[in-house]
Amino acid sequence: MEFATFILAAQRGYHQSSESVIRNSIEQAVASEQAGFNTAWFAEHHFNNYSLIPSPLMMVAHCAGLTSTIRLGTAVCVLPLYQPQRLLSEIGFADIVANGRLELGVGLGYQQFEFERFGVDIDEAPAVFSEYLDIILKGLNQNVFEHDGQYEKIPPTAISVRTVQQPTPPIWIAGGAARMARAYREGHNFFVTAFHDGLETLTTLRESVERAAASEEKNVTDVKISLLRCCYASHDELE
Repeated sequence: MEFATFILAAQRGYHQSSESVIRNSIEQAVASEQAGFNTAWFAEHHFNNYSLIPSPLMMVAHCAGLTSTIRLGTAVCVLPLYQPQRLLSEIGFADIVANGRLELGVGLGYQQFEFERFGVDIDEAPAVFSEYLDIILKGLNQNVFEHDGQYEKIPPTAISVRTVQQPTPPIWIAGGAARMARAYREGHNFFVTAFHDGLETLTTLRESVERAAASEEKNVTDVKISLLRCCYASHDELE
C-alpha cells in the first residue's frame, strides 16, 4: 500500500488571496515529500473557489523543481476541456522537468458550471473523453500519429516533446464502471472516491471494481487502484 496527498487548493473564504492559497498548496506538496508520502496529486477546477488549480500539469512542473523523490500527479486533467495535441506536448514537458516522476491522471469532468463557460456540452463528455484518451495514447506511444474521429481529425503529427517514462507515464483514469472496465482492458490504473461514508460504501466500491475486472477477464490486482478518503490531521486524538 502506498500513501499520497490530494491537493485541492480550496479558497475557504475570500479573506484568503489566491496567491496565499496557491503558495500554501505548493508548501503542502513539499511537506508531503518530507513526510514520506509516495505521491502528491493536484486537482483541476475552474471559475470558483472550490479549487484554484486551473492546470495540474503546471503544478507538477513547478513542484518538480522543489522536490526530488515524491511522484507528482494530475487528479485529474479534465480531457474534454483540452486540445489533445497541445496537451500531449505539455505532458511530455511536465515529465521531463519532473525527471520522470509524472503520474498522469485523466477524467471526463462533472461540473456543468465549468463546461458551460468553456462552451463544451457536458452531455457529450463521456464520448469526448473516450476519443481524447485514444488520441493521448496514440501520441504517447507513436512517434508520428494520426486520428480520424468524431470530434478530432488530426493529420500525421509528431509530438516533439517526449516523456522521460517510456512508453508512457503511469496512466490513471477517473470515472464510473465503464471507465474502470477500460482501465482493466488497457492496463491503466484508476481512481475511486469514498469521501466520508463508512465500510458500506467501501464494500459497494469493491463490488463495482470486481465486476469491472471480471467483465474484462482480469484479476482485481492487475492494476493499481487509488482510493480517495478524507482525514483530519491533529496533534490531539480527541479532535
